[in-house]
Amino acid sequence: MNEEVRAALAALVQSEGDAFYGDAARVEAQLGERVGDHPSEIAALVTAVRAGVVTELLDVKPGLREIAVGHLAGRMVRIFGADPDAAHWAVESWAQALGAAQPAPAPAPAPPPPVPAVDNPPTGRYPPPERKGRFSIPWPWVAFGGAAVLGLIALVVLVKLITGLTGSDSGGGGEAPSPSTTIASRSTTPTTQAAPLTVPPGLNLGTGDVQITLVWADGNDLDLHVIDPSGTEIYFSNPKSPTGGTLDHDDTAGCATTGTHVENVFWPTGGAPPGRYRVFVKNYSSCGAPSRYSLNATAKTNVAISSSGTVGAHEGDQTPVSEFSVS
Repeated sequence: MNEEVRAALAALVQSEGDAFYGDAARVEAQLGERVGDHPSEIAALVTAVRAGVVTELLDVKPGLREIAVGHLAGRMVRIFGADPDAAHWAVESWAQALGAAQPAPAPAPAPPPPVPAVDNPPTGRYPPPERKGRFSIPWPWVAFGGAAVLGLIALVVLVKLITGLTGSDSGGGGEAPSPSTTIASRSTTPTTQAAPLTVPPGLNLGTGDVQITLVWADGNDLDLHVIDPSGTEIYFSNPKSPTGGTLDHDDTAGCATTGTHVENVFWPTGGAPPGRYRVFVKNYSSCGAPSRYSLNATAKTNVAISSSGTVGAHEGDQTPVSEFSVS
């Protein structure tokens, strides 16, 4: 892919801004005027605009650029049938051009200079009057008062003790009444069970020797990752494995979306390689809260994984890796 096209793209983004990159037809026309001898690169950049790449790149948070490039390139491959290398180059080119056009954050204002402390002496002609001392009780009187209080307390205790002994002797040795026992009943509030996460009816998913399905029902954009026995990782940016595994259903949720979201990876009957399969779920784009999910896998009609849980609320959070083997 040609670097001259990238330079022309960056210059147009800098000079025209949203009027340029917000219109696919304008992108095609302007690049055609400047670098018209590179039609394949221009076509890839225009396809990226139509795939919503520019809109999403403008909202990408710091530190997530590499993840976003792979995710958006995978979308171009799946939805528009773009060449994987051309798609990756186009998304990366837009990311660089848009990043160069973003204004640098304003520097923080310098803190105000410290104010020196000044020791101001009294300015009056006369020194301030002395304070009068508080009223105080001489120590011997304090000791005498404390002894009197202690003596009074001891007298009260002695009187109560004598009264108690007299009362017990006059009771005739009767059996003391047993104290009443109160049993507090605990009411149990039934826990509200969340509705199970299931694949919506009518959704056709690939099946075969191995099938792994992720289901969730909120706006977070979760991604299913499957590592096959050869070490190839299948996910949004690499939807097909040389061993025959395919991500046939990829769902890009959004914070404004509702309903159930599904991602699915499968190997056709007779096509799953023997060995160990590893599976995990990653939070690609978060709406600020954890996601409840369900993960199920079958291997030659046997249940290999059946689990549910939550993925962290932060972008990049992922679940522990689940494993199973096929022989």
